[in-house]
Amino acid sequence: MSVFVIVRCTVSDLGKALEWGKANGDIAEDITAYGKSLGQLGHRMLTDGKDIVVIDEWPDADTFNKFFAGAARMGEFLSGAGVVGEPEVTVLDAVDMAGQF
Repeated sequence: MSVFVIVRCTVSDLGKALEWGKANGDIAEDITAYGKSLGQLGHRMLTDGKDIVVIDEWPDADTFNKFFAGAARMGEFLSGAGVVGEPEVTVLDAVDMAGQF
């Protein structure tokens, strides 16, 4: 089964980070294209009103790690969005259980 990856990024200013992300969509698109080329299954960016939170679905943790280490424009995106420190990464295994959709 696939894994879900939650990446929490603390940003210096959420409003500026979101503005920057919209103005520099080509960087996000390049990163997304690389993820898809490795088999990424899903990607969402969210906020809790303070941080940027990314939820991805990947075939396995190794593929995510390869992506995160090899995405050529990841550093540019994190820096431009004003991410402070290293993102907090959590990898969760999917569970096969009734009632899911």
